[in-house]
Amino acid sequence: MFRIAQQPAARAAGRAAKQAGAQAQTQGRNAHQHVQLPSPANGYAQMAPQQMNQQFSQQGEMINANNHQQNHNQHQQQRNNNHNNNHHNGQGHRGGNNNNNNGGGRGRGRRPPAIAPDSPWYPQVAAFEECVSQTLYMSQTPRRKNIKHRSEHPNSNANPLFWDSIGRAMGLYHDLLATPELNSDRVSKLVHLLHNGLRANRNQLTRMNKKPDYDSQSFHKEMTNYLCKSLREIADDVLSGKVELNEYGAMHLITAFKELLLFEEAVQIWKSAINGTNAYTANIFLNPRVVGVILPILYDNGVSYPEIQQLYEKSSSMINYFHPNLSVGMIRASLSANENEMALQLFQKLCQESTEMKYGYLIETHLSFIGECKDLNVAQTFFDKALNDEMPYKIDLQVSYVKSFLRNIWTQTRDFNHIYQIWYKSSLHYGRNVNHGISSSLNDTFFDIFFENFAHAKDQGFLTLQNIIGTYKNIKNIDEPFFNIILAKCTIWHDRNILEYIDNSYELFHIPKTIVAYRILLKSMGSVDNTTNDEILQRWIDLIKKSDEIGQKFIANADWAALRDATVTWTQSHRDNGVPLTQQSLAESRASSVAPTRAATPSPKNSMEQSNVSDMDFYSHPAFQALNASGAFDEYTNYNGAGTPASTVASSPGTHHDESLLRSLSQEREAPAVDSRMILYLKIVKRYSPYCRDSRQLARLTTGTAVKYSVLQEVLNQFQSLDVKNITVPKLNNLKPSCA
Repeated sequence: MFRIAQQPAARAAGRAAKQAGAQAQTQGRNAHQHVQLPSPANGYAQMAPQQMNQQFSQQGEMINANNHQQNHNQHQQQRNNNHNNNHHNGQGHRGGNNNNNNGGGRGRGRRPPAIAPDSPWYPQVAAFEECVSQTLYMSQTPRRKNIKHRSEHPNSNANPLFWDSIGRAMGLYHDLLATPELNSDRVSKLVHLLHNGLRANRNQLTRMNKKPDYDSQSFHKEMTNYLCKSLREIADDVLSGKVELNEYGAMHLITAFKELLLFEEAVQIWKSAINGTNAYTANIFLNPRVVGVILPILYDNGVSYPEIQQLYEKSSSMINYFHPNLSVGMIRASLSANENEMALQLFQKLCQESTEMKYGYLIETHLSFIGECKDLNVAQTFFDKALNDEMPYKIDLQVSYVKSFLRNIWTQTRDFNHIYQIWYKSSLHYGRNVNHGISSSLNDTFFDIFFENFAHAKDQGFLTLQNIIGTYKNIKNIDEPFFNIILAKCTIWHDRNILEYIDNSYELFHIPKTIVAYRILLKSMGSVDNTTNDEILQRWIDLIKKSDEIGQKFIANADWAALRDATVTWTQSHRDNGVPLTQQSLAESRASSVAPTRAATPSPKNSMEQSNVSDMDFYSHPAFQALNASGAFDEYTNYNGAGTPASTVASSPGTHHDESLLRSLSQEREAPAVDSRMILYLKIVKRYSPYCRDSRQLARLTTGTAVKYSVLQEVLNQFQSLDVKNITVPKLNNLKPSCA
């Protein structure tokens, strides 16, 4: 997969790459066979060929030696390029103010294209320029004066009106759409601003110390949707010829769709642009800045490597210098195609051509070698160089690349000792004060692999898990997400005692539970058979109390999903697998007491409402992980499988049920058994239905869920007649009955 990164890199010559590749197959599997838990690793020398290390050292000297001359040459080349760009794109496109340096925010100190005060669109254009230019400037990543100093990501907090400005800019875009004043520079500035909005939104999510509880209307999800919709609208306008972009705008447009993980859509936009009737737009989307972004995406979407090479050569021929964007894209495509020698040769040339101002390209490529190179020896060398700070540039080891490295190791070697070493060294590198979003993202992938490795070795796995917990607490303070992740994934063992051990660890480590932990504790009861309705009900009541405590006004979708997984999903799973259910007649169910008496502490599950999605690269994206953890996507992930919105589901749920299961009260003793967890689910839904957000939410919990779960269809027509007096409701201050 392709991830945005702007950090450390290093160089390796082609000969060293060949030697590294030749040793990879023989060394890769056994290189870490002596690593013992929970000890740290013994350095990088075992993994990296000595000659490759020499090449790294030589490259670092070359980079430093070339800086002075390269800076002079680069400034001269940039002046020439600016002249060429202005001559090529100059006049005649959307009002004749087409200075490419303004388009992507690269000319932050330049004045916007002038507009005559007597123009009928002067007020709108002036407002647009002020809104876009100022907000774009405030969201820029600061230019690093010291290459060892880490730069910050775009920060919307720097401008309190950041989000408001985006909305106003889009409104002015609509006003100016049919005017000649909306030239390629202005549209490109707007695309750049929207792209920075995505980055700022993601940055806020991944750097929050505490993931708040969001329902379907969360600000971050809504803002992501708005930005995506706006970008799609502009893309459609470009393809239909209503507006044009310069190469910076096209680059930001494709990159934005990549960061939204809409890879196929990015490919479609790019192909439509180069194959369209607008020669100017086709030329812009073949620009090296744009092609550098799309190359690896094209390869991942079925374009052959020879075709990738042809496109690279075609785009490269459009300029008379070595373009870093294009080279980085070709390196990443080569890594995906396992053409490591080509990737290393290009990286060598990139290092030779790079000045301090372009270290970001080296950094991005360095990270690509860590996360995307299938040759584990080469990847390990780049990883160690980053950790040991041995390069002329400061490498901010982005967690997404480390996670990809872990998955590559596991896929190729199944060597958990090696996995442990990378996780341990990375955790030490991030340190005690790392943001929770980073450590949680790393831990999520690590424990995915851990529980896969020990899936059928519970006793050994539990001992190892205890050692890992002890080791981790010496690296940094254990936080709630750490245990949330473990609780979510340890349900694979279906062991109540282990679940209770982890549950009790919250109190042992003095970790207050958030709403996420309460959901996990209820949800995980669906992983064990030996639990009672009393315990499930009590877990539900605990969750409701917590929801009320944090100020929720209605019961969120994620809360209902936890209940569903503890009851309906458990029942459906047993039915599908042919496992006999512990059953109870409908009459016995109604007569049985389900008083909320607290039983032994049950089990937990994941802070990311789906524990199985972590295997998919789509969900490895930090922003999506954060949103998923918050429950913001729960409405879609939980009900999308139903195939139809709940509001459109037929109101008669009994179409597919066996009517012999449902008799009158006078015949209940003769009725076939009905699983008690299903009845408990319906009783809780009925009793707490006044606290639904609206009638649509209630419909999803009943008819909507029944579309996906046949076991619910069988009993749903008893919903209205169920006696729910024994389902208690605690005293609530913020949760209020609604019109549902």
